[in-house]
Amino acid sequence: MATANDLISAASLKIGVGSPTTAQNATALASLNNMITFWGTENLNYVVTSETLSIGTGGAEYTVGSGGDLNTVRPLGIEKCFLRDSNDYDWPVGVMSSDRYNRLSYKAHSMRPTQLYYLPEFPLAKIIFNSVPEATYTAYFEFRKAFTAFASTTTTIGTTANPYPVEDLEAIVYNLAVSLGEDWDRKVPLTVIARARETKDAIDARNAANKPVAKAKFDFDGGAPYNITTDT
Repeated sequence: MATANDLISAASLKIGVGSPTTAQNATALASLNNMITFWGTENLNYVVTSETLSIGTGGAEYTVGSGGDLNTVRPLGIEKCFLRDSNDYDWPVGVMSSDRYNRLSYKAHSMRPTQLYYLPEFPLAKIIFNSVPEATYTAYFEFRKAFTAFASTTTTIGTTANPYPVEDLEAIVYNLAVSLGEDWDRKVPLTVIARARETKDAIDARNAANKPVAKAKFDFDGGAPYNITTDT
């Protein structure tokens, strides 16, 4: 299996550096981890994990992250969620935007939650349901998380901790080469820049094809809503 050092070596060759120094390898590892983390925010590469949390009448807000109510790696976002009650019935929960959550006039209803809002605060993010649960439920989440940073240049790719898709390695190498060229004051060939852009766009296109089509939203201009009876 490839290691972080293999990616750094391949990227270095693209800008004419055959044998990076120890100091260069250290900066290259930092640039690699920064790039991988940032790509997670762009939804270019991430891993989806399934995790559960017990929720109940104590409140509608729960923290998630290291040391939170759900003690796990802080997610980038929530893909899906559903609740399971004491009779093993499942109830879907929608994920809403901040704008929609802020428009809720009353957020303290005691009832089964039907939607949630994810607030990515740091270091602990918040999961906020649209109502206070009237009973105890197990919430099942599909979290979107950034890949774990490479601990060292010898970290292996393709393990459970670092499950990078092998089809993304080309994009990682070429885009890392562009970053290292700037770090090390090296001239980056135009062909490398073009290939970096091409491979990154390919990942973006692949991920876009796997996303559901956004639902159309129609906003009516004016004060009163449309009256279907009078056609006004």
